[in-house]
Amino acid sequence: MSEPLEIIVSPFSNSLVRDWPGASYSALIQLLLESLPAEVLIRVIGTQSQAMRADEIVRSLDAARVFNDCGRYAWAVVEAALGRASCVIGNNSGIAHLAARLGIPTVCVFGGSHQRAEWRPIGPNVTIISRAIWCSPCHLDRLAQCHHDKACLREIGPAEVAKAVMAGMARERNMPKKHMAERI
Repeated sequence: MSEPLEIIVSPFSNSLVRDWPGASYSALIQLLLESLPAEVLIRVIGTQSQAMRADEIVRSLDAARVFNDCGRYAWAVVEAALGRASCVIGNNSGIAHLAARLGIPTVCVFGGSHQRAEWRPIGPNVTIISRAIWCSPCHLDRLAQCHHDKACLREIGPAEVAKAVMAGMARERNMPKKHMAERI
């Protein structure tokens, strides 16, 4: 019996100004649950200190398919999980960069605080979703400094991200077996 397909969601970066709103992640995950087969599982990852914020994201979702794994695993286990994932979704963060480097389909919700061309995750299966608005890149590193309530991230809708996830997973399923073996 094969392992279930898993999507990893990494909704936290090291700066709140780069984090897509938790409610948007909740809505995204709900859309994915409605669109994907019942055997697809979704794991929300982060540090132990981010577990309560992750609880807010997953609270209203199907507990049989969505798991808050924040702070539960050593880094080596997280790396291995990324390597097996069907897709990784995250902000501009270390997890998105690592998944991209591993060649995993990666959807990065990229805020306006940094230049996309310079700081985006780089890899063969990366989709960047962002909004370039009048104040970006702002180069801010703290949420309190943003006087526009992260408009660059709030303008990105869950349906747009879900569509990118589905497209990335479809491309992955169509990859030649040789390429799949090279990833491992």
